Amino acid sequence: MGSTIQQMTGRRVVVTGAGGFIGAAVLRALAARGERGIGLYRPRPGPLPCGGEAVCADLVTGPLDQILADLHPDAIIHCAGRTQALETEAGRAGLMAANLTATARLIDAVARLPHPVRVVVVSSAAIYAPMAEGQATTGEDHPMRPAAAYGVSKLAATRYALAQAERLGLDLAVAVPFNVTGPGQPPHLVPQMFAAQLRAGAAAFALSNPDAVRDWVDVRDVAAALLALSQPGGPRGLFNVASGVGHSLQEVLTALCRVGGWHPAICEGAPHNPAGVSRSIGNPARLTAATGWAAQIPLEDSLRDMIRGVAL
Repeated sequence: MGSTIQQMTGRRVVVTGAGGFIGAAVLRALAARGERGIGLYRPRPGPLPCGGEAVCADLVTGPLDQILADLHPDAIIHCAGRTQALETEAGRAGLMAANLTATARLIDAVARLPHPVRVVVVSSAAIYAPMAEGQATTGEDHPMRPAAAYGVSKLAATRYALAQAERLGLDLAVAVPFNVTGPGQPPHLVPQMFAAQLRAGAAAFALSNPDAVRDWVDVRDVAAALLALSQPGGPRGLFNVASGVGHSLQEVLTALCRVGGWHPAICEGAPHNPAGVSRSIGNPARLTAATGWAAQIPLEDSLRDMIRGVAL
């Protein structure tokens, strides 16, 4: 036991996007395990709630070589990126900069380090093509054909990471989380957006696309998956982070109302995104086989913790 603790506490893990939803959860998970988490932020925040170290770094334009050399990380978990932007040329360019350029610059800086570093790049299920009729789940061999600009930018970053890892022999894995929820979820994302409307106390709730199905996975489970992948000499390649179970938006709303004690009249709203993906369910078998990870937190527990503001 003593040697294991010594090994854990001696590891230095850099987390990019540490102020974001997933990045903050990863830092807290590292602290809970007794490992040293170093959060990269832009701009630099105040003291971290989990007691980690904060470092200011701009992955798109900043000098990364000296920062990484000074930090001397054993592992990097790359959570930084943008999830939304205006549907304009400038908006799409911003997504590509935040998701592709930042990832490319980070990987290239890692490749120049004199010591090996385990790298985990966080992608998104938005890289995948829509599921075929009758298809149960989406595996890592599923066609990659994003439906929106965000998915295009994440796919570009994913392909770059995998290609450079193979070309340069980097110790790298790409994690593909499906729909991440749980405490701390940003307000513009479902189901947090649903919860905000329910809290407002409206007598009726207009639900768009109630039959759209998503694979909801709690952010704490995602953090555990990323830590499992971050072990030196771990498995390489692409790994879905998913529960393997789909729930419709109608089911999510019903569960929210149940755990929150809300009783609105549900009516049909205008389609939220007619061009969007109707079903997205991940298959986590590859990740489970490689690391033993499996999602542990049921959707209803995740929703309950989210609306109660449970600390991670």
